[in-house]
Amino acid sequence: MRNFINGHYLSLTIVHEFFKKKPFLNQTTKHWIHISGFFILLISMRTSLIAAESTQVINTNLLIVGGTESGWAAAIQAARMGVPSIVIVNDIEWIGGQFTAESLVAIDENRNPQGYGHGVPFPRAGLFKELMDQIEHDNTERYGTPRPGNTHVITTARPSHIEKIFRKFLKPYIQSGQIRLINHYRPVSTTLDKSNIRLREIHFQKTQTQTNNIHSQKLTIKAELTIDATDWGDVIKKTPARYEFGPDLRKTYKEPLAPLARKGFPLTDMNPITYCMVLKETKKEQIIPKPRHYDRRNYDGMYSDNPAVIYKSRRIVDHYHFKQILQPDVLLVCYATHDYPLDILPEYLNQALEQTEKGASRKNIVQMSPEQRELIFEDAKDYTLGYLYYLQTVIFDKTADKKYNFRRFILSDEFGTKDHLPFKPYIRESLRLKAMYMMKQQDTTGYGNNSSMFAKSMYFDGIACWQFEYDFHPTGRKFLTDNKSGPWHNYFRKGRTWGPPYSGRSLFPCRSLIPEIIDGLIAAQKNLGYSSIVSSALRLHDQCIAVGQAAGSVAAISLTNKVQPRKIPGNSQFLAEVWESLCTRKKNAIPHTLWPFRDLAPSHPAFEAINLLAIRQILDIKPYEIDFKPDLPAKINWIKKVIELSRTKKQIPQSLTILKKDFTRGEFAIKWWNKIKYFPDMKFINQSNEDSDSDGINNSQDPLPYHPGQETWTENLIPSDRNGIPNADLLSINLVRAINFSGEPSKDNKVFETDSGLPYSESRKLGWNRDIQNSTRKRMRSGNRLRSTFIFTRSHDIWNCHLPNGRYKITLCIGDEDYSQPDQNVKVEGKELFLHAGTLEGDFQEKSILIDITENQLTIEIGKAGSQSNTCLNWLIVQKAK
Repeated sequence: MRNFINGHYLSLTIVHEFFKKKPFLNQTTKHWIHISGFFILLISMRTSLIAAESTQVINTNLLIVGGTESGWAAAIQAARMGVPSIVIVNDIEWIGGQFTAESLVAIDENRNPQGYGHGVPFPRAGLFKELMDQIEHDNTERYGTPRPGNTHVITTARPSHIEKIFRKFLKPYIQSGQIRLINHYRPVSTTLDKSNIRLREIHFQKTQTQTNNIHSQKLTIKAELTIDATDWGDVIKKTPARYEFGPDLRKTYKEPLAPLARKGFPLTDMNPITYCMVLKETKKEQIIPKPRHYDRRNYDGMYSDNPAVIYKSRRIVDHYHFKQILQPDVLLVCYATHDYPLDILPEYLNQALEQTEKGASRKNIVQMSPEQRELIFEDAKDYTLGYLYYLQTVIFDKTADKKYNFRRFILSDEFGTKDHLPFKPYIRESLRLKAMYMMKQQDTTGYGNNSSMFAKSMYFDGIACWQFEYDFHPTGRKFLTDNKSGPWHNYFRKGRTWGPPYSGRSLFPCRSLIPEIIDGLIAAQKNLGYSSIVSSALRLHDQCIAVGQAAGSVAAISLTNKVQPRKIPGNSQFLAEVWESLCTRKKNAIPHTLWPFRDLAPSHPAFEAINLLAIRQILDIKPYEIDFKPDLPAKINWIKKVIELSRTKKQIPQSLTILKKDFTRGEFAIKWWNKIKYFPDMKFINQSNEDSDSDGINNSQDPLPYHPGQETWTENLIPSDRNGIPNADLLSINLVRAINFSGEPSKDNKVFETDSGLPYSESRKLGWNRDIQNSTRKRMRSGNRLRSTFIFTRSHDIWNCHLPNGRYKITLCIGDEDYSQPDQNVKVEGKELFLHAGTLEGDFQEKSILIDITENQLTIEIGKAGSQSNTCLNWLIVQKAK
């Protein structure tokens, strides 16, 4: 108020001084000017106060609350689909969520067990690829390389640079008036219609004094639809929509990783928050001031204290490696040591929370008010700054090699905050909307519990794709002394740790965006319909954008057809409109992935056709066929099967077919999709029933409500020649010799001899051209020795075995229980048996070949000279040929 009055008084003083100095005015005139000015001041103040206290009302088609990456993607998608009026309301100035405001700028992407960079399970696509292309283009212009971090995370960039790119995407829509961006407001209440089931209005309170040329402290937005893309589900909480938080017990969703009882797993337990630090290299050494509550015991013995590991793990700019970069190094420090658990808080923080509201210290963070959360955030900031102080003092003193010296680094000032930390912590977990369907661990687990394969339940209403480990950072806090305001360490609770296990290659269902009881509302960001365990795997940068883009499409289709979002999943035609609006190149968009094929990039001309066929489950796909192989010839039996399946999914005439046979698989997909796309999709069965497929599972609990059972793959679809276990007839008919390539002999298996990688010897009459004993491996997953053991090479090795002359059938098995092996090569007596053969994690290939032995010796060659990939040989069986 003081600044408000001073501003008006200053304006009056300037006018008064101007006229006072004019000689042409007499004293009477000057006197009246002075009196008039006083009244003008009062009128101006009254008018401004009324404006400030009044509520500004805005009407719009689509309201998006939250300037997160998910909210941004929803707005872009809806704008491209022609929604006339879109309003984004953000609580701060920056947009971009974890890319920018949370400063997690070592950009995480979908991942499978192969690890960072090498384990992206399917290519970038959709708005995420559009954004990443712009980020890497900007990096190239600034640094001469698209990926300047030289780290295990694929792409890194400065948060302020990324924020400008987010704005660049919005700019044309803002300029045209289609999108309006309003910053520094947060939701405080909602209004529903008379039936109390449809959200109509959101009421906001300003969080900053002056912004957006809107002088009102209060803002009401009346919208046909609202998307909650906030950090903590702030709109959902203000409605009667139900939501969950904290660990789910096993009885809730029957998930294998879920705890059996509440004891030891309080409702305050959440994936921790972390304040990320962006550090800039300088030419002088300095130490930050000691933060409040600093105690070196907080950090002693926690994870790695090797400064080189911390330095390199999420480096943003590496000018030592990229010599063309003339700027100093920039680092992101986001490490488990300064993860801040939320289950139990220090006593001094509990006391501060209790002063705001009785019982506040016992709330889950999603239940707290913004002011209460801010108290936690301030303590988390101190803890993070304490870690930097620790690196600059304790670690500096104990490390002899000063190459990775954190005293050379200062906190970046690009956020404009007083403490130079980002606006928000990295938020891994929010509330979980009680949606039309709640995703569960068992749905998203890979077929056969194999994370390389498609998920067990490939939802009929899938609108985005994802894969990651079920990944909790340390959720628990334990104090090191009796002083509950003293030093503490974070720790992992059982079943709530980082992976493995991983999910399979999964879909995200439309139903999980939509509240079970409230209309006019769609969820986004991390406020989705899933269990706590699934939320730990579905929270990365690309996943949040993919879900946000899908939410924008669902909103646009709802508005276009004048229906509520809940009508879309059960209506095949509406769902088709969503799919086709996402997987398109219209308006120069990069199409969005609907089915997670490993080898299909959006640049491929058949990308849209393949995805739009696959999501309808028209393509004849097995759970292990994660590569579509669009450029291989299409086999006639496969073409016939696809046409047959099309008749169950599309209302096409029986006469419609394709006679031409010499297509690639991709060419056939394009041709066939173009023939059938305008025919309506088949309607879903028994829409009015609570159990549409009569499988005894209520639709709200059923991942596949129009398909009997809960799994897409209803039979054992792993062929016997891909399970890594030899058929009985291989070992019972004309068996000559059976070899298991493993490190040590098995006491249980009397049929197989063991080869451990020793050179050839006359006494054993088998062996290798060199000693490769160090290349044997034993995995622990299945317990089956033949599947879990192998010998491998990354070059070219030769194995010989004595055999009397004659004709033999040789059967070999290649594969690895724990890892995909993409390029394996085996020759038998000079003949190619496996050429560039790929196996998934837990997937095997067995092949047989007939050969003639003429020199009393069998020769097997594995690998190729100069290869960068492993060839893994499990076992070999020799039978006398008939």
